[in-house]
Amino acid sequence: MGLAAGYLDAMREAGESAPPAAVGAGLALLAGIAAMALYLRRVGKFWEGWSKRKRLYWTCLAVAATIGVLSGILDRSGTSNPGDPLFGNGALSPAIAIALALLWAGGLAVLIPLYERSIDDHERQAYWRAGLAGYYAFIIPAPAWWVLHRAGLVPPVDAMLLFLAALLVNAAVYFWLKFR
Repeated sequence: MGLAAGYLDAMREAGESAPPAAVGAGLALLAGIAAMALYLRRVGKFWEGWSKRKRLYWTCLAVAATIGVLSGILDRSGTSNPGDPLFGNGALSPAIAIALALLWAGGLAVLIPLYERSIDDHERQAYWRAGLAGYYAFIIPAPAWWVLHRAGLVPPVDAMLLFLAALLVNAAVYFWLKFR
């Protein structure tokens, strides 16, 4: 996808007409998905050895990764300034913002229950405890930051920074509990 997006950007910079980089990256993603589907169909016996639970688990992870890639493509295509960082705070078009919100909320609403059904007790315990640690990583600094901002001591609360900090704590605790 990056190769397709980079090639299309280079074409545009050279003055040639090219579709938006997000279109090229999206087409590359679809081609990759189609190639993977054909490959897995050809080596279908690979899946036969897996339990239904394991197939559901890896399917959930693959769909979540695809949603993440699509979110990155949409984010890049929805910004008016191509120099903005990925998932920066720049303005988005309303259509892209709605698509990203639906992709995130809808994807999680479908994938979380499926993922919960596919995990064993050990992973569920790691998942729950990591979620609690992530929750604490959000609720402890958020009010402190807010009152410090009200006193003019710190900049305004950055919800995405707190969200990312909570995700990092969640991931660290989850991986430690799962793989120690």
